[in-house]
Amino acid sequence: MSDHKLDLSPRDAQTRVRTDAIRDIILRAGKRLSQEHIEEVTDKLGVSRSTAYRMIKTFRACGAVVDPKARPIGRPKGARMLDATREYLIRETIETFYFTPLAPSYTRLYKEIQERCRKNGLRPPNWRTVRSRVNEIEARLSAQRERAN
Repeated sequence: MSDHKLDLSPRDAQTRVRTDAIRDIILRAGKRLSQEHIEEVTDKLGVSRSTAYRMIKTFRACGAVVDPKARPIGRPKGARMLDATREYLIRETIETFYFTPLAPSYTRLYKEIQERCRKNGLRPPNWRTVRSRVNEIEARLSAQRERAN
């Protein structure tokens, strides 16, 4: 039988060393890390302070340390970037203007949202944002109808 540690690629071995080091520090330090703990991580792994903090944050989020260069770029799926006022305006317009017996076209809905945003001094959302909110509301209503039956 081969030893499991021998089967690791150099990159996997490095990731394991990093994960073990971060886990050890977090277990010893608890919730609050001191400057000494961060220095210990930077010395042990040969990374910068900011990289050490990113690794700790990633470990706390998913339980593993991923090389910062290999982390996904961009916003997490489902993240909301609009303020509550615009979210409310979009939802209210969709529910009162779009979901009617004689529903207007999607283009007309988007133009209505643009007009309402401008009247309130708000920057209009992107059309993709409106489309995703329509799809979310439709999915929620569909699920409610299925539960009712």
